[in-house]
Amino acid sequence: MLEYKLIRSKRRKTLALQVKHGQVTVRAPYYVTTAFIDVFIQEKSTWLKNKLVEQQETPKSCSYRHGSNLLYLGEEASLNVYVAKKSEVYFCHEAISEIESNNGLHSAAKQLNVAISEKVSAKLTEPLARAKQVKKQLEDYFKQQAEQIIIKRLELISQQISLKPVKVNIRQYRARWGSCNNRGEVSFNYLLMMTPSYVIDYVIIHELCHLEHLNHSKSFWQLVEKFCPNYQVAKKWLSTYQSQLHWQLPC
Repeated sequence: MLEYKLIRSKRRKTLALQVKHGQVTVRAPYYVTTAFIDVFIQEKSTWLKNKLVEQQETPKSCSYRHGSNLLYLGEEASLNVYVAKKSEVYFCHEAISEIESNNGLHSAAKQLNVAISEKVSAKLTEPLARAKQVKKQLEDYFKQQAEQIIIKRLELISQQISLKPVKVNIRQYRARWGSCNNRGEVSFNYLLMMTPSYVIDYVIIHELCHLEHLNHSKSFWQLVEKFCPNYQVAKKWLSTYQSQLHWQLPC
């Protein structure tokens, strides 16, 4: 029997399974017995084991140190962390032959360059403190990029499918990519900048469809499929790479 974490809820009416960070979680109503849940887990054991193996094979999340990898627009980019006169972050597609960094020369086809200002760097005496600074600068950069790219895509898609929100917010969520409330406001996680463009489009369409159906009913998913026929592919991508999509500092 696979080990699992059980979370019960008065509001829940059905069983739900989640595999995240190598942990199986079961969400269940209070009236469902543990014996029934064990049988349910046994029936889904093949699927659960495949998901656990899949997550183990996926590279671990970024360490925010020079040379580590981070997803940007669906592709892995190596981090080039160095000290400069002023702080900045920029993405480079082309190979770089000579960049002054703490570890000497560095070259890569896809690279996220993180320059830490000399003033700030002088205060970073511990590796963890330096990793936190890199993480902060990357978060600021991803938010800036999201405010440009996601908003632009939202405006275009909104016109195409005739679903327009009252307000749009860009922020970071812990466990969701977007949200929509009953006031017609939609919000998006700026860490979507780690995902491919078609995944960003799917999340935008998903939240816009909530303007019509504020639930996950059959009608809602039919509307999503109408505007995003490949939405299952996008959901699969998010599931496959979820271990890389969580920004946690290394221990």
